[in-house]
Amino acid sequence: MIELDVIDRKGRERSISVPPGGSLMSVLKASGLPIAATCSGAKSCATCHVFVLDGYDQVGQPDEDELDLLLEADSYREGVSRLSCQIQVTAALAGLRVEVAP
Repeated sequence: MIELDVIDRKGRERSISVPPGGSLMSVLKASGLPIAATCSGAKSCATCHVFVLDGYDQVGQPDEDELDLLLEADSYREGVSRLSCQIQVTAALAGLRVEVAP
């Protein structure tokens, strides 16, 4: 299991344990966090936007299509914004700290 720290939209932080595999979006949804994911992870809506507060180097940079979507979001923050549907959960993400974007 991989331990992740997540801050919800009300500022409450909690740790979740997740198995490797799948997207960060799917594990956040399964943990009851308010991720709309209206496109079901097809990288076309940005409703799974998160801020990667610790561990951004482990998740990597967004590709051009993802960045285009993020730039349209009012809450975009350079160097921390990512779509959680585009982050694959691997052992390298242990200790990742994310905040669900407004």
